[in-house]
Amino acid sequence: MNNTAAWYNYVMAVALLLIGLFVLYKIFIRYKIIRAGNNSIDISYPVLRQTEKYPLQSIIAWRENIIKTGKNSVYKQLEILMENKKRISIGHKEHTEYVRLVQYLQHKIPKKKTAGV
Repeated sequence: MNNTAAWYNYVMAVALLLIGLFVLYKIFIRYKIIRAGNNSIDISYPVLRQTEKYPLQSIIAWRENIIKTGKNSVYKQLEILMENKKRISIGHKEHTEYVRLVQYLQHKIPKKKTAGV
């Protein structure tokens, strides 16, 4: 028997490693906590130990997209555009306090709500 591994075993191992690293990055490393209050929005990345703080005055525009996904179901997404061109997207299925954040923005900066960001 030949003890050397076939070339396709190495290709599969590299492909699975790349997929695993991508999943690690998207799910664990980019995990973020968003807090709104005191006229600011705080975004912290606990794994990276980074925190970004944006005052409400630095928000250029925000909008809520509502997409029908079936007969009775909808998907809501909140997009916030900052002065430094950073865009924050928040989905209502992924974030537990989505409704409260939309209410906070409607209460504090209703004039910056736009139809298109």
